[in-house]
Formats: sequence, structure tokens, C-alpha cells
Amino acid sequence: MQVTFSKPFMFRLAVFVTVMLAEVHAVQSVLQNREDFSCVESSAPGLCFWIASLPRRAVYVSLALVSAAALKPPLWNVAGTGPAAASFARPGPALLHFAGLAMIFMPFWLIPFLDLEVRFAQAVPAFLLGAFCAALGALLWLMPLRVWRQWLFGSGPFLPAAMAAVFALPDLIGAASFFGGGNRAMTWLTFVSVEQVLSVFGAEATSLPEERIFALNGFAVQVGNTCSGIEGIVLIALFVAGYALLSGGTLRWKPYWLVLFPAAVLLSWVFNILRISVLIWLGAHVSPRLAVDGFHSYAGWLAFSLLAFAVLAIVHNTAFFHKAPDAPRPRSGPPLRSDPLFARFVPFILFMMSGTLTPLLWEDPADGYPLRVAFMVLGLGLFWPALKTFRWRAGPADWAAGCAVAALWLWTAPEAAASAAGAPDPVWILCRLLGTVLLVPVIEELFFRAYVLERIAGRPGAAPWRVLAGLAVSSLLFAALHDRWLAGALAGLAFGLLYLRTRHPGGAVQAHMLANGLIASAAVASGDFGLI
Repeated sequence: MQVTFSKPFMFRLAVFVTVMLAEVHAVQSVLQNREDFSCVESSAPGLCFWIASLPRRAVYVSLALVSAAALKPPLWNVAGTGPAAASFARPGPALLHFAGLAMIFMPFWLIPFLDLEVRFAQAVPAFLLGAFCAALGALLWLMPLRVWRQWLFGSGPFLPAAMAAVFALPDLIGAASFFGGGNRAMTWLTFVSVEQVLSVFGAEATSLPEERIFALNGFAVQVGNTCSGIEGIVLIALFVAGYALLSGGTLRWKPYWLVLFPAAVLLSWVFNILRISVLIWLGAHVSPRLAVDGFHSYAGWLAFSLLAFAVLAIVHNTAFFHKAPDAPRPRSGPPLRSDPLFARFVPFILFMMSGTLTPLLWEDPADGYPLRVAFMVLGLGLFWPALKTFRWRAGPADWAAGCAVAALWLWTAPEAAASAAGAPDPVWILCRLLGTVLLVPVIEELFFRAYVLERIAGRPGAAPWRVLAGLAVSSLLFAALHDRWLAGALAGLAFGLLYLRTRHPGGAVQAHMLANGLIASAAVASGDFGLI
């Protein structure tokens, strides 16, 4: 029997990954680059380091799930029909997930950062229980337990062993480095290669080979064992190997293993060398803060993601790596650009991706807003045929709600924003106004209201608890994107109620546009661009 993808499941998977990445970023940003906390000085250093690795493990597992869904659709057939396809509408898993997130953040609210090192052991139960509940709730939202059990164990021990290995990847890399002599040989080779790259581009850096240190214009970098590129190599090797195992008999093994696999591994290592070289150049000539806080934190993940997507694109679109198919598969459903369901969340994914790029390129990520506008225009432009099918009309109630949201936002503006002075570059102002007033409302309302709220609330006439759960989840997710989470949650609640009146995005979008337009007008009039 021929098995195909289920669109509802793929949408759930996309939301699952998007929300997970946003939450991982939020959790990491709490402790990242804080001088008043160090795992080494904590009361439980081993547990501290392991807990700190959990966000990275969540990213690994999520990438593995996406790869499995993309590479082996039959594995997910059971998730696309029947009770499994509708399981995500139950509020229980989502509530469990958000309860787990609350437990993760609870120690940060109850224990001052200055005392967290000494009292870290007291916070461990909350961290571990919160992580368990958050992960369990997210996985049960994606598929019920019965389907997970059938998916993991229905095809032998390969999948459970593979998922366990992916989760334990940081431990496996550490063990390989330990038994391999601390990874000294590869680290030395990386150091020498970076030195050659710097010399080719005329960067007169001082190098200390014994300590593996580069110094340029007062900026110094040590190429430690973790900088050797072994983690990226292991990741891309597992990705390519997993693709081969899940693709079954469709690949030509010799070209795949003798050409693509070594090329992917080599490119991963080359990208790491270039990453370190650019890091040194940025720190020496542009900004140490941008190099350390931005580029160093995000460039590795960006390089791996680009390489993984490149591998997928090359293999899927190159007949050289595939056996000749028995018969062409008929196309079903509308074209991608005309699919209104994809139009609800793909622009939002591009919008979130742009937020991870700006810290790589600008010391103050806000300065990179024109790049985010370009991503937003790209996302909406790609799905312009689908966007034309939505109803965009609004009425007086929508406009009144937009005015009320603007008043709430301006009334709750902090003192720091009210006293900000000085106008940025005119091009930046124009891009900021374009994005804030016209683009962001469309992208956010399509995702939070027309997708998340609609999926959880169900059809008109569904049980009231589903509507309440949809309002709560969509409003909380919307609030997570804003610094003032309470005002953001109230705004999300207002926009959600507007959407539920008609089940069309026009009212919520116009209310959001009006609110942002009034706030932007106040920012321009006062010169306080911190308002937007």
C-alpha cells in the first residue's frame, strides 16, 4: 500500500520545532554570558553542566524527528489519520508542557542569581522535573503515547537506539574526545588550518602553538578541544547516515557513501575553520562583543543547518544518487505557494530564522532589522497566491480593539523607553515602520490566530474548553515573543477574540496593524524608538 504524508501532522511537526527553538533560545538567554553564575562554582557542577546541555539535546532530537519525517514518510503514516491526527487538539499535553516550562523558570524567580551557585542543588529537582514535563507534554502533543510506542518499536530496535544515541550525542562526543587523547590531533590540525586561512587573507595574527592561541589587534582566541569541529562532523555524519538508513533501497550506495558522505564531513570541518577565522577577524576589527556573544553562539548551528539542508536538497534533486523509480508518483493537493495552510506558518518560520541571523552580523541585533524585513517580504511573497484566498475585511469592533491595544502598550511602556533619545538611520526607521505596521501583523496573526488558535479551538461550535485552551496557548506563545509578556498576552487575547468572531484573519490583522501603527506614530513623534 502506498503511504503519503499527512498535512496535519507535518504542520504539527513544524509548529513543534518552531516553538521548541524559541523556547530553547529563551532558556539559554537566561544564563548566557552572565558573570554572576558559573556551573564550575555551583554546588552541583556535574548536574549543572548536564542540565545546561538539555536545550542542545532537545535541538538534536527535534532535528532527528524532522529528518525521520522528511526521509521516511511511511514511519509517520499512523500519525496522519484517525485519533492520532486529532490528538494535538487536546489541551492536556499543552498544559503539561507549559507547566514544565514554568517549573524550569521557577528557580530563577525564587532564588536571586547571586545565590544560585550556592543553592543550585536546591533548584535541581525543579529543573529536572520541569524539563521532563515540558518534553513529555510536547511529545504527547505531537502524537499520543500509543502512536509513539508503535512508531518507535514497530520496526525493530533501530529507531529507539537511534533516538537514544541522538539524545546522548554530547556524552558520546565527550567520551570519544576523552578516549582519543582529548582530541588533540584534530584540534592541532584545526589550529594550523585557521592559521593558514588568516595568512591567506593577510591577517597578521600572533599565534602561540603550544597554547593554541591567536591574538589580533588585542583580541585573543584559544582553539580548545571543543573547537576542533568534531561535534559538527559527528552531527553531519549521523544526519547523512540516518538519511541512508531511512531511505531504504532508493539510493545508489556507492555514489552516496563515496562522494556525498566524505564531501559532507569535509565541508563540516571546513565550515568550522572558516567560523573560527571569521570569529577572530570580527573580534579584532569589528567588535569583540559581536564575535563572542553573537557569532560564536550561533554560527555553528547555522553552518550545520545550512549543510544539512544542502544535503537534503542535493540528494532529493540529483538523479545521480537515486535508483530509477518504477513509476512516477501522481501529484496531489494544491501547489505549495497556493496552499493556505503552509501560508499560515512558513512565513513565521522565516521570520524566526531571521531573528537568529541578526546576532551573527550585528553587535546590537536590533540594527539588523532590515534583514528581518527582507525575510518577511520573502515569506509573504512566496505565498502571495495563497494569501489572496483569505478574507481581510474588518469592522469598527476590530479597529476599536486595535486602539485599545495601542493604549495599553503605550500606558505600560517602561521608564527607560520613555526617556530614550536620538533617532536611528532613516533607512532603519523606514524598514522598522514597514515591518512593524504592515508585515509583522500579517505573519503573526496567520500563525498565532489562524493556525495555532484555529487548530486547538476546532471548528465553530466545538466544546468551550477547546476555545479557552486555544486562546490561552496562542496568547501565551504570542506573549513569549514580547518583552512585556503581560501586555503581550492581553493583546494576544484581544486579537484571538477578534479572530473567533469570524474565523477569518482580516479583523485581527487590521486591529494588529492599527495598534502597531499608533505605537509607531508615538515613537516617531517622541523620538523614542524603544517603543517599537
